[in-house]
Amino acid sequence: MTTPQRNHPKIGKLRPSQVATQHGPGAVVDLPDVSVIVAGTDHWYPRSADRVLEPRLEAFLGIEGIYRTPTGGPGHFGGVPAWLFPAWLVCPRCRLLAPASEFEMKSQWGTVEFRCRRVHEGGRPPQAFPARFMTACERGHLDDFPWWEWVHGPGSTPCKGPLELRDLGTTGGTTDLVVVCTSCDEKRTMADAFNPETRDLPCTGRRPWIGPADREDCPETARTLLRGASNAYFPVVASALSIPPWTDPIHAEVEPYREGLLQADTIGKLKAGIECGFYKVGDLLDRYTIEQIWDALHPEPDTSRGLRRDEWLAFLHPETPPEGAEFEVSRRAVPPRFQSEIADVVAATRLREVRALRAFTRIDSGFDLGERDFDELDIKPAPLGTTNVKWLPGVDLRGEGVFIRLDERELRAWENEPAVRAAAEQLAERHREWIRRWDRREQPFPGMRYVLLHTLAHVLMRQLALDCGYSASALRERIYSDPGEEPMAGLLIYTASSDSEGSLGGLVDQARPDRLSALLLDGLHESSFCASDPLCATGDVGARAHLNGAACHACLLLAETSCENGNHLLDRAVLTRTVARDDLCFFTV
Repeated sequence: MTTPQRNHPKIGKLRPSQVATQHGPGAVVDLPDVSVIVAGTDHWYPRSADRVLEPRLEAFLGIEGIYRTPTGGPGHFGGVPAWLFPAWLVCPRCRLLAPASEFEMKSQWGTVEFRCRRVHEGGRPPQAFPARFMTACERGHLDDFPWWEWVHGPGSTPCKGPLELRDLGTTGGTTDLVVVCTSCDEKRTMADAFNPETRDLPCTGRRPWIGPADREDCPETARTLLRGASNAYFPVVASALSIPPWTDPIHAEVEPYREGLLQADTIGKLKAGIECGFYKVGDLLDRYTIEQIWDALHPEPDTSRGLRRDEWLAFLHPETPPEGAEFEVSRRAVPPRFQSEIADVVAATRLREVRALRAFTRIDSGFDLGERDFDELDIKPAPLGTTNVKWLPGVDLRGEGVFIRLDERELRAWENEPAVRAAAEQLAERHREWIRRWDRREQPFPGMRYVLLHTLAHVLMRQLALDCGYSASALRERIYSDPGEEPMAGLLIYTASSDSEGSLGGLVDQARPDRLSALLLDGLHESSFCASDPLCATGDVGARAHLNGAACHACLLLAETSCENGNHLLDRAVLTRTVARDDLCFFTV
């Protein structure tokens, strides 16, 4: 990471996958000596060599490209640009609380630190550290805590005197932290900043990731957050699997020459330019024709059906992949014990997933965007930059997975059972209440088939973590559910990492009929009981806090990185008998 100003050094490190998720533009990153906010995409300088090619996802998002962690602009050392934030620092010895400009900045290769200018006993001045508090609103705005206005009270004129943040050190809580103005002796505890009755902080509308002075009008009331609070940044990520024909190696081989070749607006000009040496293509002509290169330069994916519909069809109709393709799948036999419930099992020995960071929210992550557009929401996520930036940061990951399709006829019969229909109506009403609370826009309940598929995916991931060599947090789910005229009822359990290989082979090995049968039987047996029963089985543990039935941390809930829907819409009772219900189960064991 670097600061956007010319010739400023690197100040820390982030993994490429972090820049496309929890540490993207607008995120506050704690480093050993300073705290920074990742700059918006207007200040990034992506190179064509850093592009992550995924035509389907680009077409779906309406952007011109997805790029990995960028290098810096001219005069930069490279990396992700960032600004100092919060801009207020605290001296740990004299407790001086002041803007960073009041401290002495010292920078060396890879480090930046601030030293107190006051005279201290013991020689070297102490190092100052970022203040622990900031303000944010639900629209994504972020600002330094208004220290002068806070200590002098609302409606008063701050005297702008030196401030100190004193720690009484009795309980370790915010009641021990007192802001003191040494000029007029006004003081106020920080505990009031977290009390809804005493905090009165209008939002300043500031967007420091877009620019230090950028702000807009905002009617919201700001909330005080700790600098490292988990609700300070919720990324909104879109992802897609690379499927044929976009997985043909020609697309990756053409990419280094794409920028130059796109200057030709007809295939005739492309051919003439290559033949006369004006366009450089390396040794591509040894393996491909001009027509193949032209087609690879102008992909025209159809995303009108959504991203997952095409992925669903790719799993159901596997093709023999060309050498080096990023999508290698093959059918496996269905375990005899589950032939009435499961229609297909597909082992994905090679997968590529591309994730792009679309936007982010603060305070609440109250909706799952899925394949919806921002226009379908009343609550708008905060942008990564200004609207003239036509690309998004992203990352490509590689791994393996197991795809399972349920039998549609059995599923339809199960959905039409009276008990299941009654449960669907109850859950649909709770879903509407949930949507009204967060989205304020009606969205259809995905149906009991989604609850069934989602719950089965969680059960399988928990069991796979014991057998496949991956931790539960390394596994992810992808649900394919649609009860419409072209129904979908499947799930993909996969793992993906930014490593060049991204696969250990242990997950695919579980697709063998004998192993998958044992995996399902063990998972269904474990689902019958929970350490929190009978409270969990009756829904008293999760129903009030989540949009769930019989589900809790002891039986179904997983890490946020593994679940695509925030651990919502889960219920063990739809899989097998529980201590509370035996009329909803799809499987009979």
